[in-house]
Amino acid sequence: MAHQTLIYIPDELLIELSQWTPDLNEQSNIIAEALRNFFATHKKSSDDLDKINAFADELNQEAEDVLDYQVMP
Repeated sequence: MAHQTLIYIPDELLIELSQWTPDLNEQSNIIAEALRNFFATHKKSSDDLDKINAFADELNQEAEDVLDYQVMP
């Protein structure tokens, strides 16, 4: 299902988009694909952060162990 929405984009992007295709439906498809790519690439970093946070206590303990081992008596 698609919804109609109003967005504002810079003139230079609209000109470039119109050069790719004058068809408004195709322009919508290009914008939708660009958003899908944006969300897909930015989602990975939050997934990595979630993984780090899930193991934060264990990772912090390992770091403390290493630092304790390196301290000279």
